Amino acid sequence: MSINIVTESLERTKRFERGRRARSARSLISSNRNYFCRVTGLSAFEKGLCWSLYKYMEADFVHFLEYVPYTDYNSKVYSPKLLAMLLQACGYIDTVFKEMAKFSDFKNIPECQAINALEPGGYKEYNIGLARTAFEKVYSLSSNNRASLIAKLDWVGDKSLLPFEKFGQGQSPDWWREYNNVKHTWSSAIEQANMDNVLLALAGAFLLNAIHYPSIELLWRLGVLKTVVRVSGGYTDTHMPESMFQSMIQKAISGLKPIGYDIAMETPLFLYVKMTP
Repeated sequence: MSINIVTESLERTKRFERGRRARSARSLISSNRNYFCRVTGLSAFEKGLCWSLYKYMEADFVHFLEYVPYTDYNSKVYSPKLLAMLLQACGYIDTVFKEMAKFSDFKNIPECQAINALEPGGYKEYNIGLARTAFEKVYSLSSNNRASLIAKLDWVGDKSLLPFEKFGQGQSPDWWREYNNVKHTWSSAIEQANMDNVLLALAGAFLLNAIHYPSIELLWRLGVLKTVVRVSGGYTDTHMPESMFQSMIQKAISGLKPIGYDIAMETPLFLYVKMTP
């Protein structure tokens, strides 16, 4: 009988604990209902999906560099692995441009409206020219949003990059055109899936994360992007209060202008530094 009493007691304890957890969960959801509603409406940038996928792509390339270092001699090396990286990075950029067009504060930009209007039909008529016209205006992509973007390459040192430089001339980058060649005829154009093109494509993907308003906000919260001040030999984190940061980014968004503060963002492969005049 004592065994039965202990068993019943344990069962009552388990039922009580299950009930307590359920009540706690209901209370949490009820008290944070507005928060959960907002979360379900977040963009791929705000959810961190764009940044997470970018990190995987960069890590893949950095791992490749352990076996084939980037040098002047190797810059035109091509391989099936680099082919897969180029297709992934450029496909990512294509998708991210479409995601950027959905940003609510871009709703009055005609080119963004044109991009969004193509979504119901699966973006069949989409081309990068729409993204070039829309986001060159807002973010000055041809100049890295008036900032420096550096690839940190062990064998050749720092390499300054302008992945979207030709946007300023109303053209697509050479690496983008070569990506299209590879995408459609990879068996005969595989030599264009080279290390240079992959590096520039990844730089472009990195840059979009560094300059798009919702991404800036997320990456600042994650500690990836920092507000900085100049010091001897470089810069240092200001540890800006959140209220000040929010005011600053809202001011930039309302005027569709760059953030009016020095910022820096660094990964194992790239360094992005934007210093105000």
